[in-house]
Amino acid sequence: MTLNKFLKVLRTTTITLISLSILNFPVTTQADDLLRLATSLCESAKADDRSGMRKKLKSARIRLRQIYAGISCGPTGSLLRVATKSDSLNAATFIATKIGKKNLGSAGADGKTIVQWTEALVFEGDAGKQAFVDLFNSKL
Repeated sequence: MTLNKFLKVLRTTTITLISLSILNFPVTTQADDLLRLATSLCESAKADDRSGMRKKLKSARIRLRQIYAGISCGPTGSLLRVATKSDSLNAATFIATKIGKKNLGSAGADGKTIVQWTEALVFEGDAGKQAFVDLFNSKL
């Protein structure tokens, strides 16, 4: 992760925590809530639960675009990679729509954008991922 990306993630997380502190919650509770939200979003992406993701974000009063860069779903990486790897087209559509072009075009930890990563899966023989490539290209 480059220094600029790290600073951006740190700034986004800080803004989110400060915003939540206005609601008079202890900071540790806020961090726990954000961690639970991120874990829940990762599970929803795996399960192709688009409406569940929407409900969780709405109840937390957080926009996915604001926290997307700070969410990592284990070794798979971003929410979009988890959704793609799990063949969760509905969840991937929701995520790609909500995160904006800037987040969609940014490179992951391996230096590949989501389109490059998904095209590599198609090249390796997983033709079912072509729908994801088409989706991501349509959102860029």
